[in-house]
Amino acid sequence: MAGGEGKRKYRKLLYKYIEYCYYLYMDRSGKARSNLVPLPYMTPPTASREDGAPRFDFGELDASIRFTSKNDYPSEHRPLFNDQPLLHEEFEVFFVAAGEVSWFIEEGMYRAEPGSLVIFSAQEVHKLHIRSNKRFERMKLLFKPDSTRCFEGSGYDLLACFLDRPKGRGNIKKLPQRRILELLGLFDKMGKACASDAPEAKLLKLAAFLEILVFTNAVFGESDAGEVPADLPGPVASILDHIAKNLSGDLSLETIARECGISVYHMCRVFKKETGSTLHNYILYKRVAEAKRLLDEGWKPAQVSGMCGFSAMSRFGAAFKKVAGLSPSAFAKRKSP
Repeated sequence: MAGGEGKRKYRKLLYKYIEYCYYLYMDRSGKARSNLVPLPYMTPPTASREDGAPRFDFGELDASIRFTSKNDYPSEHRPLFNDQPLLHEEFEVFFVAAGEVSWFIEEGMYRAEPGSLVIFSAQEVHKLHIRSNKRFERMKLLFKPDSTRCFEGSGYDLLACFLDRPKGRGNIKKLPQRRILELLGLFDKMGKACASDAPEAKLLKLAAFLEILVFTNAVFGESDAGEVPADLPGPVASILDHIAKNLSGDLSLETIARECGISVYHMCRVFKKETGSTLHNYILYKRVAEAKRLLDEGWKPAQVSGMCGFSAMSRFGAAFKKVAGLSPSAFAKRKSP
């Protein structure tokens, strides 16, 4: 949907949907009501009341959307990021407002200048690396992809920019000034809604969430946003390439160092310096990411263990639970009917 007319049409549909869901669920006294019938262009809410009437669960939807902002100075005693790589089931929208940072994404390192919008789908291994002690400011939106399902009837794919690209590629866009101001306005709406305890706060949060996703899809579809080139020193590029090609094989530090022609000490030192992550943690998260993909495809945990380079099922189970928060078997069953 392109052009101003398309955006107006979608926004009109969006607010009609939100208004409808509100009156479907609540009457003026705050009590649930169920005497409305879904309009033909709307996807009915997925949950149902015991009497069979449709119900829109704002509480569940609200809990699946998390917004945070940060504005501070990094220091040795108060780090502003986690040393571990990230691998989560949520989708992520991350805006760099200030600071000198890079993103380590899958097999690449990318600088994210102030004004950069960064997105991640589930299963993309990523790691924020703050490169200086200058002021760092960011806004971050995390959400479960299921939270967009009730809006599929609009004919607009809210997850297109997250899914319609190769894994670990096209994650960062540098925004022009007009787009930066527009996005900051949307984040301001989101922040105020999250901080409010007014009765309409959850609706305003939902509206801001949907507008941010529409904005993000538009930005990643614009040719003037510009891709950010990879920024990797030679040794680290060789290390990442070897790991990517040998996830099921021997990835001991000695083997990697020998294949890349450098000492173990120098390899670990340069990797940590350039990525902000230890080599051991990166290998672990990459293997678990691959395990998640295989489990989603229907492979059995016992098969996946060997396919991802784990020497024993017990080690696979412990590593998987450390990263994913649940066992391989539980992960495989999470989408079962």
